[in-house]
Amino acid sequence: MMSLHRPWLSARNYCRHYGRQALLARAGRRRFSTSQRTGCISALGNVSALKDILRISEEVTDALATNKPVVALETTIYTHGALGNDLDLEGIVRRNGGVPAVVGILGGVPTVGLLPEEVARMVEGSPKKASRRDLAYIVGMGMAGKKIHGGTTVAGTMVLARLAGIRVFGSGGLGGVHRGGHDSLDISADLTELGRTRMAVICSGCKGFLDIPRTLEYLETQGVLVSTFVDGRTGAVDFPAFWARDSGIKSPSVVQDEEQAAAMILAQERLGIESGILFANPIPEEYSISRSEMDGVIEQAVRESTEQGARGSDNTPFILKRIRQLTDGRSVPANKALVQANVERATKIAVALSQLTAGGSAASQADILVAGSVAVDLSCDYAGEDSLEHPTPHLHTSNPAHIGQSVGGVGHNVALAAHKIMQGSKVRLCSLIGDDLAGSTILSSLRASGMDTSCIHQLSRQQYPANRTAQYVAVNDANKNLVLAMADMGIFTAHSFPQHWRSTVRGSRPKWLVVDANWTDRDIRAWIQAGKRNQARVVFEPVSKEKSSRLFCTEKDVERLGVFPHSSVDLATPNHYELAAMHAAAQRHEYLDDSRWWEVIDALGMRGARDRFVQLTSASMTDAGIPQQAVQLLPYIPTIVTKVGSGGSLLTMALARDHPRLASAAHDRFILSRCPSGSSDIGGVYMRMFPAAEQVDDVVSVNGVGDTFLGVLVAGLAQGGRVEDLVDIAQKAAVLTLRSPQSRYFWMFFGMSLPTGGRPAGYTPPPLHHFINNDLLRETAPFDYKKAFFANRAMPPNRPEGDNDSVSSSAQDELEFASDEGASHTYQAQTIDKDSDEEELERFVLGDAASFRHNLFRDESKAGGAGLAPRTDREGGEDEPESDLEAVDDADLFAFDLQGAASKGYEESAVVSAAKSREIAEKDKPAWEDSDDERLTVSLASLSQLRRLRVSEADDVVNGAEYTRRLRQEYLRLNPYPGWAREADERPAKRRRRSSATTSDSEVSSEEASDDDHIEVSALPLDALLRDAKRLQSRKTGKTKKLRPEVIDIQRSRDIPDTHKAAVTSLAFHPKYPVLLSTSVSSVLYLHHIDPTAHPRPNPLLTSVQVKQVPIQRAEFLRPVGDMIFFAGRRRYIHSWDLATGTVQKTHRIQGHQLEQKTWEHFKLSPCGKYLGLVASTRKGGGIINILSADTMQWIAAARLDSRGGIADFCWWSNGRGLTILGQNGQVGEWNMETRRFLAIWNDEGSNSGTVIALGGLDGPVLLGNDRWVAIGSSSGVANIYDRNALILPSEDDEIKIEERPTPIRRLMQLTTAVTVLTFSPDGQLLAFGSKHKKDALKLAHLPSCTVYRNWPTEQTPLGRISEVAFGRKSDLLAIGNDSGTIRLWEIRH
Repeated sequence: MMSLHRPWLSARNYCRHYGRQALLARAGRRRFSTSQRTGCISALGNVSALKDILRISEEVTDALATNKPVVALETTIYTHGALGNDLDLEGIVRRNGGVPAVVGILGGVPTVGLLPEEVARMVEGSPKKASRRDLAYIVGMGMAGKKIHGGTTVAGTMVLARLAGIRVFGSGGLGGVHRGGHDSLDISADLTELGRTRMAVICSGCKGFLDIPRTLEYLETQGVLVSTFVDGRTGAVDFPAFWARDSGIKSPSVVQDEEQAAAMILAQERLGIESGILFANPIPEEYSISRSEMDGVIEQAVRESTEQGARGSDNTPFILKRIRQLTDGRSVPANKALVQANVERATKIAVALSQLTAGGSAASQADILVAGSVAVDLSCDYAGEDSLEHPTPHLHTSNPAHIGQSVGGVGHNVALAAHKIMQGSKVRLCSLIGDDLAGSTILSSLRASGMDTSCIHQLSRQQYPANRTAQYVAVNDANKNLVLAMADMGIFTAHSFPQHWRSTVRGSRPKWLVVDANWTDRDIRAWIQAGKRNQARVVFEPVSKEKSSRLFCTEKDVERLGVFPHSSVDLATPNHYELAAMHAAAQRHEYLDDSRWWEVIDALGMRGARDRFVQLTSASMTDAGIPQQAVQLLPYIPTIVTKVGSGGSLLTMALARDHPRLASAAHDRFILSRCPSGSSDIGGVYMRMFPAAEQVDDVVSVNGVGDTFLGVLVAGLAQGGRVEDLVDIAQKAAVLTLRSPQSRYFWMFFGMSLPTGGRPAGYTPPPLHHFINNDLLRETAPFDYKKAFFANRAMPPNRPEGDNDSVSSSAQDELEFASDEGASHTYQAQTIDKDSDEEELERFVLGDAASFRHNLFRDESKAGGAGLAPRTDREGGEDEPESDLEAVDDADLFAFDLQGAASKGYEESAVVSAAKSREIAEKDKPAWEDSDDERLTVSLASLSQLRRLRVSEADDVVNGAEYTRRLRQEYLRLNPYPGWAREADERPAKRRRRSSATTSDSEVSSEEASDDDHIEVSALPLDALLRDAKRLQSRKTGKTKKLRPEVIDIQRSRDIPDTHKAAVTSLAFHPKYPVLLSTSVSSVLYLHHIDPTAHPRPNPLLTSVQVKQVPIQRAEFLRPVGDMIFFAGRRRYIHSWDLATGTVQKTHRIQGHQLEQKTWEHFKLSPCGKYLGLVASTRKGGGIINILSADTMQWIAAARLDSRGGIADFCWWSNGRGLTILGQNGQVGEWNMETRRFLAIWNDEGSNSGTVIALGGLDGPVLLGNDRWVAIGSSSGVANIYDRNALILPSEDDEIKIEERPTPIRRLMQLTTAVTVLTFSPDGQLLAFGSKHKKDALKLAHLPSCTVYRNWPTEQTPLGRISEVAFGRKSDLLAIGNDSGTIRLWEIRH
């Protein structure tokens, strides 16, 4: 909605920035644009930061978003007045059609929209009077922990109400210039506030005992419009004197009614005048006191105040008290009457203003509203003289190129496609741009295309100088193949305006709302919520594999997604990679464990559906899990169109019980399942495979393929079409996009003029709607997708392929997904060797990809070490001197223990021996096996006792043979083989699996290794662990209880049974399952299931890995999922082990940084799982931490701390957006990943030799990653604890300021040798600190009291020389490793 049409929005957003920049600063100039041409928005870039300062009630927020009349009310009338609590001002506002917003400071938090009980708390809590000058003090003390209440004066109320976006304020009386003020300068802050804050204040003038002429003169100087309501009077109208209707001073201007007052307010806003307006409302005549009487009373009261020395803030209360006494109390009912009359008048003005703005800005309905990205794309095609022989541009120098510019972005492309098809209908794009050249280019292009730009919000340069319009740069070689791409899309995640999004949807009232995934998780939910509240159908565009998971984010402080038939999202169009990412995110964040999800899944009746999946799609798609994933997401997204490239598109729909397709014979073959009669809402599942529109062999560019597909699809839906009739049409449009050879194609295809570049001479491109029969897009005409497109027409060149947010992610990979049936794309049922349940079991145990199963069972002599989706090491550079392990085949360095899991109760050979068992099954079949078992069926979901036999939630019906096998497997898990039987069955040849046929018998090879010597090892995946994941995952517990600070209840648990042969170097608990990872310099890595009650051996071993001649110094699970393990020793490489696929990969160089990275042992993974931090070996100029992508292992950035002696330690912030670095001289740096710089550098008190650092706790400063505590250990044995909330100093600008030499809240001096261990518990209640240099040197400290427990450890506690400490993921376990290789466990009882 344009700011011209929503003045309250512009006012509110201006004030947000205004309050953020300087709460007490004077606004001397216009700071936001109300231009209808640009539709600029001025809002706080980070709404969460504003919420930390100002709290606005839900009622007031909704009222502002919906243009309801809102009236601000002050709180000093309650906290410091003498009128009682029976004023009923809120009731007056509501009875006159408004929404009251009581303003005050509650417990140090400025609040707009206080509830009655909150006002009562303020009154009882000895509140302070809060004017403009007091706001920072009271709020700042609240931030520091001292909660103070504040009753806001007229000035204080104006500031906070303006921050909230309120325009009308009803009060009793105004402060003014005191008598003798020309000498004393005793002038109320109310007057100066009116001069700098745009707010309409309705009151009965200033207090009668003030100097009214000088007050009006001062207001004139401040540029304040003063106007008095006529209220039935004629002729000259006096400015009121509070208790008296006339003061003898003529009013500067008069106003007849509320409509005129509202018009003045609106005019003030549109003119951009920042001063306020004072509307004087005379006291009701029946309550007024005559002017002559009041003059005498006032003179006496003022004289007595002077005689008794009542000055400053004591003057007004003294005079009011004497006036009440001298008028025999008649001033009190007069006070009440005038306050109530003023609030009633203010409400009527607010109502008139609301009607006036609504009437002048009634937004017309939009058929489609697209909320997404828009960006300027630059395509740089290499054009060097040697491009024929060397098509790739040269690095580290300038290259000649042909550079083309276009406007892209997923949201833009979708909106443009829909706009060109619908022509007369309305399509709007809502997006963000900066006030820069790129933003102007986008606006010009959109207007040239005829698109509505009213919802394109341009962030002003004055308020957002660091923000830029989204841009994408693609560097292509001479053949137009992508070499490198850079995308700057931060504008969509750095700013959030959820209230404005709701207002935009409410004003547009779209039939369909398309939301792309470029927004943050919270903004995506805000868009979806706004769409549903306004009866819009919501479409989710995933954008990319990474961003697609944002829909299924952690549901903390966001509204839950609805479930069919009340789903929040109606349609999604992912490709198969994005579908897999969405499904994985839903699993990771427990959407698929929701009871509502189970109700829908159970009602769908999906039993033994593999054969139907294969029949309706293909075997390869079923093996990849595409139809299964789509079905499992149907409860949240009832219509999913999955794009599989050359394989076509898969439509999956959840049907309501009364849906006509369920009764249609034409659609019967596409009904995957029908729900039983017990379900009242759900009818079944519709699944239909649409072959590709045609086989495209001359693919030139995949740019915008998915965007065009969705734009055409949603355009047809908005005009009454059905999805199944539109898929082929959308695919036709996508085919045309695939064939376009240049980046300008997307624009030429729609008949647009480009901002730069040109088109072939004489070429006149036809608009897209020419390809579509217009009759098909009328609601009265049925869709005929067979006649939708005419013959293909030659298209001009298009842009080279790229991968940014203006391109459907993984689109090129879609083309590589070929169905089993080949080019015909006719999907028929196939004959398979195994029955459906065997295939289903194998898929869930071994993974969804058929290639993984092939790799697992292939001949060892031909193995190449490739796992599922292996990483690639692209580092180059010269070889580095290394130990003689660099050239050794990794297969010779790894030995995987396959016996551990089975020997402790896990079946180790069920998968590996499956192939060979089938070979001997027929010739050596046991007598107790019955052939009829194959024909029997057993439902595992029908009985609770059998549900534990299922391998997935969807698993249900199995045959008798499979049922018997699973029973036997469960029995062996509970009653494992005895030792003598196990030894007889063991086959040593199967204890180790090597992945390469080229492995050498020698353990050491040459020192030299080639640059491309990238070796992968494929280990047996932990199938037993994965199969038993549900069993390993412990039950959810309630809220964690607080620990006592005096005594800790800690009990010895069963030790880890396997002892390392050297000192334990690393301990880590799995982030989801009760699994402990441990390593030692003896080159062994252990995984143990933490179960002290397990029989026959507690805490059984899952598996072990020996990495020959690599002394493992550190190992970590990749959080937050824990599906990978990274480990490294004092070597020039690091290994990553994919637990799901068994792939082990080695990374041994960092491109461009190999000389400064001589060892990888000092690494740490970020909690978000995106980054790997690595301490560089060099100490030149201080110390360096190289930051790599944990996914690609490519270098991202380097954090250099100019610390004497280099880096001592570092740790990641809990949100993964930065790290805290400790230098050996005690210097501490706070480094931010987004800005790639240090936010602040401070010094640890008394530390000249820092050793370790740790972060922990919750509710810390948001700007520093939310960690509350930081602990720093030194070589002297002292550990300092700092509260990070207290580190931040107040600042009036955006830069964070930290005290350079802060004082710790506690110094822990229980150790006498260097601190080597510092670890916080996950819940932030415990800190373990210790030293490896002295026996039993370990202590536990309680937080937040920072007291050290005295009852543990005792002299009898068997600790030894501790080397590593770790807390369990629920803070209920403590694992301690020592130098003898022993790992002991303690249970912490809350």
